[in-house]
Amino acid sequence: MGSVALDTPGHTPGHMSMLVASGGVTMLVTGDALANIHFAFDHPDWQMIWDHDREIGVKTRKSLLDRATHDRLLVTGYHYPFPGVGHVVKEGDCFRWLPADWVWDRET
Repeated sequence: MGSVALDTPGHTPGHMSMLVASGGVTMLVTGDALANIHFAFDHPDWQMIWDHDREIGVKTRKSLLDRATHDRLLVTGYHYPFPGVGHVVKEGDCFRWLPADWVWDRET
């Protein structure tokens, strides 16, 4: 696959996210479509004040979170806490962020 641009409107006009694949792993780079793992994941139906189009932002967040869980994607975004990469798990109507294990390889 390589990389694929995804239209993820709502946050800003023309906002895009990316799917990047390599070595059998696909990562969803959400940009600012999922800017805060607490509000966006716990309450994806909340309208965010910083979204340009708040109703579309809600639809985009729900779509990205559903895709991340269904396709078991590795996920990263611009404002995620260290290590900034992880997975998304669905819990009822909410989602939970599962940060990836950080492995420090001193040999490289």
